[in-house]
Amino acid sequence: MSRFIPVQTAVKYALLGNQDIQQRAKGRYLTWAKPVWEDMELSTVKVAKRELLYINKRTNTVQLPSDCLQLCTVNVIDRKGVIHPVYKNDKLHDDIISVEAEKDCACEFKCGYQLCSTIKGYEAIRVIKSDFLPNGSPISFTCIERKAIDAQGFLYEEKQFPERIYISGVWTNTVLSTVQNKLCAVEVDRNGCICDTNENIEKVCSSCFGDKDNSLPIGGNNSMPPHSNRNATDWIYHCASKMDWFSYQCGSFPKGLNHCKNIYNISELGDRLIFPHDFGFNSVLVRYYADVNLNDLQIPAIALETFIVGIKWWDCRFNDKMQNLANVYEQQYSKLKHGLFLELNKYRIMEQRMVLSPPVYVPNFIRNRDKFDGDWY
Repeated sequence: MSRFIPVQTAVKYALLGNQDIQQRAKGRYLTWAKPVWEDMELSTVKVAKRELLYINKRTNTVQLPSDCLQLCTVNVIDRKGVIHPVYKNDKLHDDIISVEAEKDCACEFKCGYQLCSTIKGYEAIRVIKSDFLPNGSPISFTCIERKAIDAQGFLYEEKQFPERIYISGVWTNTVLSTVQNKLCAVEVDRNGCICDTNENIEKVCSSCFGDKDNSLPIGGNNSMPPHSNRNATDWIYHCASKMDWFSYQCGSFPKGLNHCKNIYNISELGDRLIFPHDFGFNSVLVRYYADVNLNDLQIPAIALETFIVGIKWWDCRFNDKMQNLANVYEQQYSKLKHGLFLELNKYRIMEQRMVLSPPVYVPNFIRNRDKFDGDWY
């Protein structure tokens, strides 16, 4: 989905298909565009956003963004920059479930490397940072934090922050600055894709810890440190490998962590997150599906055909005189959504085999009697 088409252009294509040169039905089609895209967003496309929100310690709550269409996951970031998942309280009655639809490979070359797909599928983090102008007026900036890899194999971390401009020692302005930090260099193939080697995984994961000389060991359990480092006093025991927690940094769905205090609840109105009184973090990283304004709506080129048929179905489903045509469009829209879902979630033959018939080892306790002497058996 590298190319996006404005919603006005997509509606124009639908009108030309009906030979509506004067675009008389443009108003109706634009009205149906919003609910059609929301249906595709929650069921097929699944383009999410991540935003860092600060907890109000007086009420132990977080106000969800106004454009939050559906909540996906809640995470926390520790002092080392590692992202940990937070799970919803079991006492919550109205559950919001997110069915993940991860692509087989987020790389444009479809290389199939897990490390390359994880980094190129990284979801940027949006943070609102405030500062002041020289005249004392407050100003806020929407800062973006993300990680990316170039064709030469260098992993970069890009951050934005407010910066005060001084000329001859005089504060003249406050602007949004962007800084890029080179984290590490990894081995890539001829297309610039990161290879799944132990050395590459060690470099990428160690660079994201921030403390390269004293990296946290991975594995073990809540009472026993990993086998590789028995003398460790601090380790991540809810992850089986470094790739598990590195996928959290790039926005993947959390699995395996269940701390008793790392929980949250959702208010009855669905607009606030409620945390325990002894929650040990000041902010949370919320991942959600956003509600996009109609003027800012961009349709992925790969989903254009599905979107057009969906608009035509919505235009006919409420018209009593066009119910037969609505049934035809409904079937086409359902088939196109299913095909789009399969296109965005491709699996290789080997992965299909592992899902349907994973190999199972059955231990054999019947010994070879030819190797034993005596009459005890």
